[in-house]
Amino acid sequence: MENEKDLFREAKEQLLEEVGSYANAEYEYSRLRVVDYVSRLAGTVLLAVGLILIAFAVLSFCAAAAVFALAMYMPAWAACLIVAACYILLIPVLVICSKTLFRNLVIRRMSGLKNREALRLETIRAEGNAALRRERLNGRLLIVQALYSRLAQWGTTIKDLFRGLFRKK
Repeated sequence: MENEKDLFREAKEQLLEEVGSYANAEYEYSRLRVVDYVSRLAGTVLLAVGLILIAFAVLSFCAAAAVFALAMYMPAWAACLIVAACYILLIPVLVICSKTLFRNLVIRRMSGLKNREALRLETIRAEGNAALRRERLNGRLLIVQALYSRLAQWGTTIKDLFRGLFRKK
């Protein structure tokens, strides 16, 4: 019986160790995925802000060049109005094309579709590792349950033995 108690204690310790290992692996995997997503999001936001600032500067210089070119043939205020009207006419074009030009591009960039296969493989690998650990855990749990039931049987047997020894006749 002492040997079975040691076996039970050893199986329980192995089970607790496996549970701890599994929990640590899941935590580390989740932490790495969050770090990956946050770094991708930060990179995308910084890229978008930089591109917007550069586009604004380029458009400003192009507008100034257009105003100076038109100012040679007409008053400067009229040249400014003509360039402003051209920009106002660009607004409906951008609104119409915004879904295909901007939204899909930004969504594709932010979701990381170019790395979809790598993410899918990483997810499959992580799920496989988690399933393997789960199976090991289930195996250890079955061993612990079997040992526990054996100890309970021994306890019942010993209890019945003592009842039989001390029964009044």
